[in-house]
Amino acid sequence: MHMNDEQRSAELRRAVGLYTRLVYGIALHELNGGSRADADDVFQEVFLLYFRRLGDLEFGCEEERRAWLARTAVNLSRRYRLSIWNTRVEKLPPDDLPERAEDIFTNERERAVFSAVKALPERYRLPVYLYYFENMPAGEVARVLRISEGAVLTRLHRARKRLRKQLEGEYFDE
Repeated sequence: MHMNDEQRSAELRRAVGLYTRLVYGIALHELNGGSRADADDVFQEVFLLYFRRLGDLEFGCEEERRAWLARTAVNLSRRYRLSIWNTRVEKLPPDDLPERAEDIFTNERERAVFSAVKALPERYRLPVYLYYFENMPAGEVARVLRISEGAVLTRLHRARKRLRKQLEGEYFDE
């Protein structure tokens, strides 16, 4: 589909408006230990790539667009995290919450749960974020992460057990 510059700019603004939380949240989870600037870089790269490829991309529905943006955010975050620069440069300890958390999470409860999720082992963080914070069905999470739906459900179950222990008394009735 051919789009002129004005149409591409309008589509980019629309996508950024709809998917800021998704892309930035993925970057924060995948770059655990990275800086806010690292997450901002990944965020910008995702939407720059989206803008550049707008004429080539064909989405049958909005879920396909969301899945493409999520998968691209995962790939770019992992590439960034595993780059020589990031593996050899000493990182400062991450802040408890990102500077832009106020923009992403609207209430104190979401921020507290987000912090607890950030403390989970890496394999659990992103499935939990996508499933609970972004309301993606398990099948879509599986496609984004390129793992089976069963693996997603297992990771969610194990993550819930860990979160229950961590947040016991605050958010879980036990």
